[in-house]
Amino acid sequence: MPFPVLFPYLLVFFRLTLAPAFWIAYFLNSPPWLYVTFLLAGIFSDIFDGILARRWGTSTPHLRRLDSNVDTLFYGCSGLVAVLLQAAWLHPWFFPLLVMFLFMVIHNLVALVRYGRQQPSYHMYSGKLWSIVLVVTLITLFLGHPSVWALNATIFLGLYNSTEGILASLISPKPLTDVPSIFHVLKIVRTHKEHSTTNPSS
Repeated sequence: MPFPVLFPYLLVFFRLTLAPAFWIAYFLNSPPWLYVTFLLAGIFSDIFDGILARRWGTSTPHLRRLDSNVDTLFYGCSGLVAVLLQAAWLHPWFFPLLVMFLFMVIHNLVALVRYGRQQPSYHMYSGKLWSIVLVVTLITLFLGHPSVWALNATIFLGLYNSTEGILASLISPKPLTDVPSIFHVLKIVRTHKEHSTTNPSS
């Protein structure tokens, strides 16, 4: 496999190996800086796998879907470990966090039922913004200085992004990749319907 094709995959798999590293660090009672190091390493791999794949022209739907699935595992593991580390402080937010998690599960289940193995990879603006706020929240939790505003923003944006994803999967007849927002999904679906009406044989 050529290097421009292989290297973005290596970055994704590197992030995949970091997911269980959070649990190992937790059970070994590791210092806070180690969690932050894992988190930042995963973020940089997440940023550069997409940048390099697009620059080298090797970004494919398969890579984007793999990237999304690994992101879910990576941020899920880091988030759960952060919750365990700050369980007492997070106690008042357990129900909102549970609702956010359930919406994420519903988002993935709707896509699975709707499209089967050909999963969408929306990469919406709300998801990118949610990722940024989530990283800030995780860092504050790992360092033992949790932020109320960051946590509230994480919950709100997580719910909003999952809602956009659910609606997109319900609306679009086929799995989409790299769609900025639900409004772009509506535009794509409307254009497809108009094209089908104008060209019934297509």
